[in-house]
Amino acid sequence: MLLTEIKSQIQNEGYFVGTWDVIDEAIDIYIETPSGIDEFKELLSNSGLECFPKIVNGTVANIEKSLTAIPLVIFNKGIPLQKDKSEIKYALLVGKIAAVMAKVDGEIVQEEVWQIRKDIYKLSFLSESEKYRVFIRSVYALQLKSSKEELMEDFSILSAKAKKQALRIAQDIAISDHYIDRNEILLLSELYRLSELPTNTMTKDLREHAKNKNVTLEGKNTPKQEEPELVIELDDSFEEMLSEFENF
Repeated sequence: MLLTEIKSQIQNEGYFVGTWDVIDEAIDIYIETPSGIDEFKELLSNSGLECFPKIVNGTVANIEKSLTAIPLVIFNKGIPLQKDKSEIKYALLVGKIAAVMAKVDGEIVQEEVWQIRKDIYKLSFLSESEKYRVFIRSVYALQLKSSKEELMEDFSILSAKAKKQALRIAQDIAISDHYIDRNEILLLSELYRLSELPTNTMTKDLREHAKNKNVTLEGKNTPKQEEPELVIELDDSFEEMLSEFENF
């Protein structure tokens, strides 16, 4: 696949997910060496692109230190996020929860990716470039392993008030496709338990939450109606929880 074709897809969808060797111009690069990794980064940069995992001084910023471990997310170059800003940390948390919720049913469909984009682009406190970068990081989170476990670990150390607001975000995402999958219920149950909330009220809570958001919950095979806007609000209680997500 030529880089011009990848750029065309990015122009239409905002990103491209694939392995490095699908790029025709990268076939002759020896990707397992620092110089090869830098050469690949330069290839993308010369086309106005970059990728996740990030490449820094010939090193890949993932656990495996390899570009071959997971699919790459390639996207338009831009201004890096200021991850010390509370608004950015909050937005990354929203994206992380959205990605885990999308993955938990064992299948990621395009509609879920669109919903993640929709949720992030409704965060009015972000600039357009910040919305794009947060969305791209969320797409990258869809490719990562063990993100559910990492989320539970991060969630468990939050204050009670912060957990409550994070749980509301999870509920927003769970109802966004009008159907609650069994695995989504299991994930929400874990969040409830970590919040020291009774799980026997969870189904009722979700129905009430959907009603308050004017979302109709339907059966899995029921044709979906046009989705209403879901508003995720930010308040001061998130300030205390945000420092845990700087490295996401």
